[in-house]
Amino acid sequence: MAKRYFETDIEVDYLDTDAMGHVSAPVYYAYMLRTYLKFMHELLQMPLPQKLPHIMIKTACEYLHPARYGDVIKVASSVTHLGSKSFALDYLMTLPRQSETVLAKASSTHVMFDYAANATTPMTDDFKQRVMSFQGAL
Repeated sequence: MAKRYFETDIEVDYLDTDAMGHVSAPVYYAYMLRTYLKFMHELLQMPLPQKLPHIMIKTACEYLHPARYGDVIKVASSVTHLGSKSFALDYLMTLPRQSETVLAKASSTHVMFDYAANATTPMTDDFKQRVMSFQGAL
């Protein structure tokens, strides 16, 4: 079975761009966060206002090609690592209208978290099973 990716489209707003007309570097982190939240809320079948049972603790982004106002960016994401308390996601941001030109490659690390105890917690088997059921592979 081939690995499945969570995909979402993001339309570049005028406010996302800098003086050169390119999407500003910090905005790619917002795109990453938006994709992560949408992916995890759908994966866990949780309503948007409900807190996810994990928090983002690390991010990185490599910019490869500029995007501009009006572009529609496809973000493909997948879980790439499942640990005892943490997991990692990769993001590939492309322009589908331009032969899948790669705009950016990004990653984030998340840790399972208990808000009431203000502490990390072990990853549940349910979370691991949901990831593997959706993706088919890491």
